[in-house]
Amino acid sequence: MFTLPQWIALLPPLIVLTSTIITRHLLFSLSLGLFSGALIATTFRPLEAAALLLKRVTEQITDIDMLYVYLFLICIGILISLLDATGAAKAAALHIRKKINTTPAAEKTTFWLSLSMSIDDYLNCLTVGYVMRPLTDSVGIAREKLAYLLHTFAGPLVVLIPISTWGTFITSQLDSAGIKPTAEEGAKIIADPFWVYLQSIPYIFYSLFAIASAWYIIKKRISFGPMQRAEFIAQQSVHTTLQQDMSDNKAHLSDLLIPLAILVVSVGIGMLYAGGYWLMGGTHTLLETLRNNDQAFAVLGISSMITVAASISLSLLRKQIRLRNLGSIAYEGVQLMIGAITLIILASSLGSILRIDLETGQYLASLLLGHLPIMLLPILMFLVGTLTSTLIGTAWGTIALLFPIAIPMAITMAESAPEVITTILVPTIGALLSGALFGDHTSPIASAGVMAATSAGCKPIAHVHTSYLYAIPALLGAGIAYLLCGIYMQPNLLAHTLIRLLSCLLVGLSTTLAILHLMKRLWSKRHPLT
Repeated sequence: MFTLPQWIALLPPLIVLTSTIITRHLLFSLSLGLFSGALIATTFRPLEAAALLLKRVTEQITDIDMLYVYLFLICIGILISLLDATGAAKAAALHIRKKINTTPAAEKTTFWLSLSMSIDDYLNCLTVGYVMRPLTDSVGIAREKLAYLLHTFAGPLVVLIPISTWGTFITSQLDSAGIKPTAEEGAKIIADPFWVYLQSIPYIFYSLFAIASAWYIIKKRISFGPMQRAEFIAQQSVHTTLQQDMSDNKAHLSDLLIPLAILVVSVGIGMLYAGGYWLMGGTHTLLETLRNNDQAFAVLGISSMITVAASISLSLLRKQIRLRNLGSIAYEGVQLMIGAITLIILASSLGSILRIDLETGQYLASLLLGHLPIMLLPILMFLVGTLTSTLIGTAWGTIALLFPIAIPMAITMAESAPEVITTILVPTIGALLSGALFGDHTSPIASAGVMAATSAGCKPIAHVHTSYLYAIPALLGAGIAYLLCGIYMQPNLLAHTLIRLLSCLLVGLSTTLAILHLMKRLWSKRHPLT
């Protein structure tokens, strides 16, 4: 038997990254990384590699928490399909058209409608784009500008909402990366992954700054770069009429709002009950309830089932669909999410091999210990996440690829200073999520970008070309915030957590808005619009 060098543990993620760049097929690349990881872990013995592969994949398929994740995704897919079949989106469009007739109001409405659709980024892009495009055409908003708003208010907004497909996916990946509620195989730190995700939300700086800059652009009527040209052309060819024929549509605005309300209320009640909130017969305060709840996956899965059942019943009672249509609606919903479910299974299996069998994160930490100051960890993870996501064009793929490496590495690097492990781990998670979001927001091969462009009615390459400059200020602001966050990791600078966070947010946001204004001024001087 021969011993493999430690550096070979880095090959599976590198194979995934390289293959995705070359083939543009993430599922194939993850499968390739999974097979290579199993072979390396068993020193290239095919039969043992196959047994290890089967074991890790079976663990992900049969794990009760992961089953609830799959159930949640499937139910969300069916809900999206149902909303399309009932015409709920068309009803929302008609309602909004009666009240909005100016450019600023239409752009602000895009934000508020996106906020109401923050369950899933695909649902967000498809529904909001379908509703808003006729309206934005009528008031002279460029379709490229609509695509930018759709994309900015999709992933960056949804990732901040715990009750969403993103929240479920991130929590599952944290669990897969070794953050587990109980001491079990592969546990690197004992903590509820959902609670850790909640703590990391304020540190997803790019998401917060991108949304803030988009709102600021709307409020201050800021326009520069290729987007300015697109807006100028749109203003010269305003669509003066709207298609108002809705006579065949039996849906009402409530058909869109009721399912969302049922889901939010069900999850809220479920989380309180499962966490032992005192109003639900338990003994915990609200904060203790969130921290001690280890049934987040079950709550999301069951709540999504309740939402779908209630929505179908309501649609049948209103005679918007018939019983014979349910099969096709369910099939379309499952098809919509089958790719995401496959991605989770493959990515989580690869993550288990990297964490348990290859210990890739620990190896990287051993290389960096003594060489990389721990204060640089957040900005490093942000840059690595940004580069990876830009190259492979998917935030979820980046999260699945980097979490099993970065989280064990951060935990290992913090072992010498256990009193600051939360100060290190939570910002590192936020930095990785921010980097993944930036690449997903700007990559020309990102599926969310293609969906936003298609929904808005413009070419994907035009969307990337016009919106890229608008993402730069948030990128730089987030980078400054993570540098400051790293400085606060020094033991002698451990101020109150809230003070650290607020100072990072204030400096980062100020930097973002200042750069936004500077870019506008420089563009106006060098490229006056004629």
